[in-house]
Amino acid sequence: MDQSLLALPDDALVRVLALLPPREVFRLRLVCRRLRDLSLHRDVWRSVGLSGGDKGLLQAALRLAPCLREVTLLSPDLQAAACTVFNTKCVVTDLKLSVQNETDAAWATAIVQRFSTLGGLRDIRLYLHRAAPEALHPLLLMVYGVQDLSVLNVHIHSDMSQLPPLLSDLEPRPSLTVLAYLGAAPDPFLCSLLRTHAATLEDVVLFLADGLPTSLLGSMPRLRSLWCRLTDDLSQLKSLSDLDSFGLLDREVQDVPCPGTVDFLLQGPRLRTVEFDFEPNHPILGAALLEALAQSPSAPVLERLSLHGVQDSLVAAALQRFPSLRALALELDAMPSDDFFRAVSPASTPRLATLQLVPHRCPHAWLHDPAVQDVLARNAGLHLRLSGPPTLEDDCACRWCLWRCHRDELRTHAGLQSAFSAHTRRPGCPGDCRRWLWYV
Repeated sequence: MDQSLLALPDDALVRVLALLPPREVFRLRLVCRRLRDLSLHRDVWRSVGLSGGDKGLLQAALRLAPCLREVTLLSPDLQAAACTVFNTKCVVTDLKLSVQNETDAAWATAIVQRFSTLGGLRDIRLYLHRAAPEALHPLLLMVYGVQDLSVLNVHIHSDMSQLPPLLSDLEPRPSLTVLAYLGAAPDPFLCSLLRTHAATLEDVVLFLADGLPTSLLGSMPRLRSLWCRLTDDLSQLKSLSDLDSFGLLDREVQDVPCPGTVDFLLQGPRLRTVEFDFEPNHPILGAALLEALAQSPSAPVLERLSLHGVQDSLVAAALQRFPSLRALALELDAMPSDDFFRAVSPASTPRLATLQLVPHRCPHAWLHDPAVQDVLARNAGLHLRLSGPPTLEDDCACRWCLWRCHRDELRTHAGLQSAFSAHTRRPGCPGDCRRWLWYV
């Protein structure tokens, strides 16, 4: 080992150790007493994430390391991890568990209990597959009782409507700020979470097959962001005056107007970020929602708009009604029309700084398309981003790839992930701003 490394002061050496893979850190423990001690410093481990797939490494970390940022355990890993966790003193910040059956649920309950007892657990992600509600009840009760939890993400693929009440000996303090929940309906576990953490919740994502707990959502004074499926129940949330971001995600929705959602948009809060994510070819639904948004109190202040499944002709006609729009993402199953590109102009979108589109055909050729070049040339402050992430094919036969124009540049690490514009980078531009103007 290079002795100059050992000449570093302790704080500098700890920063070096924090850059190494965990397995290398454990090997360095054998070099000398100083490295043995410094390799177990909290700052070496606080950013490390491990999974049950690294069985030996995870067991060593749980026995020796003072803390870990993240531990991920899938179904086959739960029993071995539970046995190791029983005596651990390692504080884990983020915990991800995948439970397949009733036995997994028992092991997962023991794991959550131990990490909760140690303190420091702030983020839990549960993926609960087909299992009986009575088997999941102890696990959900244990998760519900974790103190000072900030983020909870739950995917439940069982019907939990018959779940027994969550009666905990120690009622948790309100602490959750982010809750994402995928389930069949507003079951007792979800309702308990919303009721207990109503005072602190800020971001809520609810993908429920049936219904929306509007009475509980309406009582949250700090709610800023809401994602849910399309439902008429949304009309009951018009009083959420502080809601800033709103998203709709529903891949099974029918192409008909949803009066409750339309009413929410027309008379609800002044939203600055809106996202609609549907399957393509929903012109009736897309038109109803976009028109409601354009007529709503949100229209003058809307800054970010993301649309999937809404026709570009509808977007082109509505753009001028969003004068504060700074970012627009549009996902289509075909190249945007010339009418759409012409609608993006300093007159209709004076503050638009980012336009994100899906490149159809070769992204290299797409970037050279006259309509793309024209929209950049006419909008001096615009940055174009490609959704994807896009890639270049080795055997692409488009003329631009055959000519090798920019091809090597676009294959670099930044490459197609750049923010393409008609100007060189200047103050206020993204760090990856790249001038792209090639008249054809």
